[in-house]
Amino acid sequence: MEYLLRERSATVGDWYELTSANFWRDDLLYTYLQEMYDYFYGDRKEPPESPDDTPPPGYWD
Repeated sequence: MEYLLRERSATVGDWYELTSANFWRDDLLYTYLQEMYDYFYGDRKEPPESPDDTPPPGYWD
């Protein structure tokens, strides 16, 4: 997970193929992954919320 966060080598398309979870943008994916990392290995008390299937505002612009 550290490698993935450091290299940012996965795209939202890659992640969707693996998990069927749509993040719409890479920054949303990597924010979620960082939050998961912090939950598993850091001091985050609650897991992050799963992604929403609704595209973020401005996605289709």
